[in-house]
Parts: sequence; structure tokens; C-alpha cells
Amino acid sequence: MRRVVYISKSRVGSDPTELDAIVARSSALNNVAGVTGMLWSNDACFAQVLEGEHDAVDETMKRILADPRHFDVELVSDRTVTRRLFGEWAMIRSVGGSETMAGTAFLVGFAMGERTASAHQLYQILVASEA
Repeated sequence: MRRVVYISKSRVGSDPTELDAIVARSSALNNVAGVTGMLWSNDACFAQVLEGEHDAVDETMKRILADPRHFDVELVSDRTVTRRLFGEWAMIRSVGGSETMAGTAFLVGFAMGERTASAHQLYQILVASEA
């Protein structure tokens, strides 16, 4: 199993219709690929976690890198893991509810433990999206 965390700059801002469209399309594609994950956003940036088999996550990342709705994609973490933490959703958007709290808490803890600029930016996106 592979878990990828990335951040990027958004071209869609905080438009809920556009964000819901991203999640709906991602959910459909990820469901077929066996990829799970979660998306956070603030007015300027995205943060996303993807989990699944190595090749499936790789193909999903190739699709994400080509998506014109964001740019400056920066990999924060790319690790082999033994189990999924976001295994219930092909894709879900964090909107501050209890349903996504555990995933957000996990990433906040991860971001606080890393000492990189991208981890700090990840933390800022997570906190802003939950406000």
C-alpha cells in the first residue's frame, strides 16, 4: 500500500460547486482504481491524501499532475504503509464535520512533526479548511 500527500495551488478558489465537481469526478475514477483519499482546500491551495496500490496511486498522480485546476504540485510525503487510514472513501472533501475529523487530525499531527516548508504549508491548509 502507498500513501501520497501533496499540496498545490488552486485555480478554482473556494467555489463549492467546482470543489464538489472535483470530488465527484475523483471519487468515480478512484473507485475504479481502488484508490482512497481526502481533499482539503482553502481559498488558494489544495492538500490531498491518496492511498492504494503503488501502480494505482502512480496513475492517479499522473492524472492529477495534468489537471489544469491547480498548479505547483508539491509532494509532501510518499510512503509505503501497511493499512489505509482513508479507506472508507474513494474521495471525500473535508468540510469541517465529524466524518472527516480523524483524517484531518492525522494529517495535522503529521504536518506538525515534519520540519519542512511543505509540511508547514500543509498544516496551514488543513487549519484553514477546518475553520
